[in-house]
Amino acid sequence: MALILMVDDDPTVREIGKALLGDHHAVVEASDGLKALALAQRLPIDLIVLDMLMPNKDGLETMTALRAQSSRPKILAISGGGLLEADGLLKIARAFGADATMQKPLRVGEFRRVVDGLLDMDGAPSRQQTA
Repeated sequence: MALILMVDDDPTVREIGKALLGDHHAVVEASDGLKALALAQRLPIDLIVLDMLMPNKDGLETMTALRAQSSRPKILAISGGGLLEADGLLKIARAFGADATMQKPLRVGEFRRVVDGLLDMDGAPSRQQTA
């Protein structure tokens, strides 16, 4: 069982993620990047599902800080785009070190497949992109 950190300022997205993953994994939540970094320092996080647009510390700032830490959990960057195009923002997330990206709204089967692929221990970290 993996420990997954769902980071999104939208509580509905966090609840959906927890509902979709909580039957096979332990899921903790954070509403912004500052809270996510605090949890990542205290807990052995395996995967972070990270929204790109959040208050206090956005996804790119959070990802940069996470990649500077000694433990390097896998990161699934998610975004609905906000005022920006989601695809462009997710391309930037990949450049900053995201292991996979997905556009919101999250599709159930695809979300689970990407998460399972990232948590798969049989190979190197995957570099997946889904639209």
